[in-house]
Amino acid sequence: FNELDEYGLSNWLVDRAKEKGGKLNSNDARYLIDRVGANQQLLASEITKLLQYKTEVTRQTIELLTEPTPQSTIFELLDAAFAGNTKRALEIYEEQRALKVEPIQIIAMLAWQLHVLAIIKTAGDRDAATIAKEAKINPFVVRKSQNIAGKMTLAELKRLIANVSELDITLKSQSIDADDALKHLLISISQK
Repeated sequence: FNELDEYGLSNWLVDRAKEKGGKLNSNDARYLIDRVGANQQLLASEITKLLQYKTEVTRQTIELLTEPTPQSTIFELLDAAFAGNTKRALEIYEEQRALKVEPIQIIAMLAWQLHVLAIIKTAGDRDAATIAKEAKINPFVVRKSQNIAGKMTLAELKRLIANVSELDITLKSQSIDADDALKHLLISISQK
C-alpha cells in the first residue's frame, strides 16, 4: 500500500476517532501528525490512547499525553534556525538535551533532514508526491520540508551539509564539547 500524505493521514485520523466513538477535528489531527510523526501504526496507538482519556481529542490532550518525536523536533529546530530565530533553535536544542537525546543523535537527525532537503532542492519542478515516490520518502515529510528547502540556496545547503559532516567527524575523532559545537552550528545557521 502507498503511504498516506498529510491530508490522507489527517482524514484517516478523524475517521478513526469517529469509528471509536470519539471526536477529532482536522486541525488537531494535523497537529498530532506534526507532533508524533507520520507513522500510521504509531498514530493508531496514539489516537486510541487519547480517546481512552477523553472522547474529544484536543490540542491540549495531545500535548498532555503524547511525546514529540525527535525527528519532528529536529525539523522544528532547523526551521527556527533557518528563520533566524536563534533563541528558539537553542531552546529546542536544550529541550532535546534535557530529554537525554545525545548530541550524536541530534547530528544524525540533522543529517537525515539535510538529506531530505537535498533531495527536494535537486528535484527540480517535480511535485511533492513525485519526489516522495521516487525518493521513497513519506509524502508528509516531503511537504513539510519543502518550506525550509525554499528558504535556502543549493550553495547554502551544500555548505551546511559539509559543516554537519565535518562536525560529525570532529566529534568522533577529537575531544571537544559537543554541546558547544552544536550550539555554535545552530547559531551560524540562524545568522546566515
